Amino acid sequence: MRIVLICAALLGALAIVQASDDPTISLPGVVDLTPDTFDKFVNGAKHAIVEFYAPWCGHCKRMVPEFQKLGELVTSDPKLKNQVVIGKVNADNHRSLGEKFEVRGFPTIKYFARGKPVNKDTAEDYQQARTATAFVDFLKGKLAADKGFARVEALDPIAKKFVEAEDKAAVIAEAEAAAATVEAEDAKANAAIYVKVMQKALEKGVEYLSKEKARLEKMLAGGSVAAAKVDEMSRKTSVLGAFLDEDDE
Repeated sequence: MRIVLICAALLGALAIVQASDDPTISLPGVVDLTPDTFDKFVNGAKHAIVEFYAPWCGHCKRMVPEFQKLGELVTSDPKLKNQVVIGKVNADNHRSLGEKFEVRGFPTIKYFARGKPVNKDTAEDYQQARTATAFVDFLKGKLAADKGFARVEALDPIAKKFVEAEDKAAVIAEAEAAAATVEAEDAKANAAIYVKVMQKALEKGVEYLSKEKARLEKMLAGGSVAAAKVDEMSRKTSVLGAFLDEDDE
């Protein structure tokens, strides 16, 4: 009887070890993506790290504990949880997804930036250490960088001035003049957002700034925004940060 119990215990332990090395198992905080669900979760509304794996791949099996830790770390951090997607794709079963993003080997890890269309040209190969802490550090760096991705240096001080000014119409005129001097097309489009935001705040009151930023962030975090609107909303959110004294966050 004792031998039977020992054998049962050993078999149970072996099953746990084998399960922990199985890339197909569901992991908390990690979305199992298929061709039917990929666009729902990876659509430019959030930053995303996606592992493309094959169940038989030894390196993929060794990645399971780190991806499990990554899912747990993201889930336990409210800021990351609301702005990041961690996913994995069985690219052996769903070869169409692997082909779509030019996956050539396993595991391949791709990073998809928030605010960009999702395609093979914008997907970045993740080349850093494949540990949970390295993934988190990478994502935190991306979050810090994209907070100001649409900011225009010439307009930032005018945005701060607008919030405190009594004559806000005069500051809007100053912003329009500054925006007219911006030459790069991308920066010119972002400069125009500053002016539009000021005009709206003049109409609705300065509290519009924080309310609108919170509204946009909630919509983007919800993952239901159409891909065509993600870039526009992300840029506006970034510009609104210039008015709200976020430089030291």
